[in-house]
Amino acid sequence: MVEVTYYLDGYNASFPWDNDPEKMVDNILTNYATTKSDGDIQVLNSNTCPGTNLGTITKVEVRYYGYGDGDDKLNITCKADAHQTIPNASPATWSSYIDITNDSVAPDPWTWADIQACGMNLTYIKVGKANLMYIAKAEIRVTYTPVGPAKVTQYLAGLDLPVFPHEMDLQSDKLPCPPPY
Repeated sequence: MVEVTYYLDGYNASFPWDNDPEKMVDNILTNYATTKSDGDIQVLNSNTCPGTNLGTITKVEVRYYGYGDGDDKLNITCKADAHQTIPNASPATWSSYIDITNDSVAPDPWTWADIQACGMNLTYIKVGKANLMYIAKAEIRVTYTPVGPAKVTQYLAGLDLPVFPHEMDLQSDKLPCPPPY
C-alpha cells in the first residue's frame, strides 16, 4: 500500500470563518483562519488532487492543523457524516487522522474523481471559555494499491531460475538473459 496526501486549497466565500479564511487554504502552517462565532462553518471546496488514477483506493482519511482553547470542539464533515474533534490547546498540532472511507454516504468504491471533488466543512462549536479557534490547514490522505505495468522476470539461459532470486515466486514468460558482454 502507498499513501498520498492532498491539502484543501479553496474555500466558499459565502461560508467563511470570521477572520482570514483564505489562510486556511494557503498551505502555510503559520497562517491561521480564526473564528469565535459558535456554529461558524468554513466550507473548503477544492483540493490539490489532480484526479489521476494512481491505483485502487483502500482508505480515505482527513485531518487538520490548528488549535483551540482546550475545551472547544471542531466538527469535520466530508460527504455527510460529522466527526467531532477537540483540538489541542496552544501550540498548534496536527489532529489525528479521521477515517472517512466508509461514512454513510461515502462512495463505494472511492475513485480518484471522488477524491478530486472531495471538500470539507469545518464547524466551530464553542464550549467553556469561548475563545478563538485557529486552523491553518486541512488535508486528505489516500491509501491505495498502485497500478503499474506487468513485471517480466528474466531467466538464466537453460535454467529454470530467475536472474533475481526475489522474483522466484512470480509467474511470467521465461525470457533468456541477454548474452554477457
